[in-house]
Amino acid sequence: MTAATHVQPTPPATGPEPILQVTGLTRRFGGLTAVDHVDLTVRPDTVRAVIGPNGAGKTTLLDLITGFTRPDEGSVTFLGQDVLALAPHRLPGIGLMRTFQSARLVPRLSARENVMLGAHHLTRSGFLADGLRLPRSRREQRALAERADAVLDFLELRRFAATPGSDLPTGVQRLLEVGRALAGAPKLLLLDEPAAGLDGTETRELAAVLRAVSRAGTAIVLIEHDVEMVMSISDDVLVLDAGAVVADGPPAAVRADPAVLAAYLGQPDERGQEDS
Repeated sequence: MTAATHVQPTPPATGPEPILQVTGLTRRFGGLTAVDHVDLTVRPDTVRAVIGPNGAGKTTLLDLITGFTRPDEGSVTFLGQDVLALAPHRLPGIGLMRTFQSARLVPRLSARENVMLGAHHLTRSGFLADGLRLPRSRREQRALAERADAVLDFLELRRFAATPGSDLPTGVQRLLEVGRALAGAPKLLLLDEPAAGLDGTETRELAAVLRAVSRAGTAIVLIEHDVEMVMSISDDVLVLDAGAVVADGPPAAVRADPAVLAAYLGQPDERGQEDS
């Protein structure tokens, strides 16, 4: 029985229209299919998790959605716009932001300045105006600083505002990555393992932040290895194994799916044995 046979389709939703629609996304590297005809729908104000064992194709999926890797097949639309036709640096301007597996803070910049970088696409002053400190540029920089401080307050990190990125604890750096993306006013936030390196308390704090973010109107696609965290905050969970979807649906249904247990724990899939 093929992996695709195990897919548990999400029932048709009667809520808001999707803001992200991924259809048939496929990427091959030589003889390896890293992402195999993946469909993914994300609706407003929801947390949509993507989980799977190491090498399942999760990060490659985000790279394809955000243009860092080109697909061999498939389509990606965000708010009705063809995302694949846009360069990655243009995505923040349409409301799509992402983070990466490792924190990418600028070490010598303060926490506030790092967060300000996430909102730079909202400004109109060019480099020349910034360099000459023209009035418009100064106003925009003040506005960016205020926006950054609001994000730091939301994350309860204001005490680190002046601390260089290189001096921040790991947990703070991970939260700050999320904060930098939030500063850009995204409609959809793609997070790649934001809980990596966090202890239990920090993970719970991050989970609370992400749920608050989604309730405030920003949809989230979350890649995460901490299954308990995923199950506690996600509205729907898509499971990848060897690049293919093996399950997709509400957390409780996905947790009980034999195909998911097989992917994570190597347990036999009884449905596959019966049908083989």
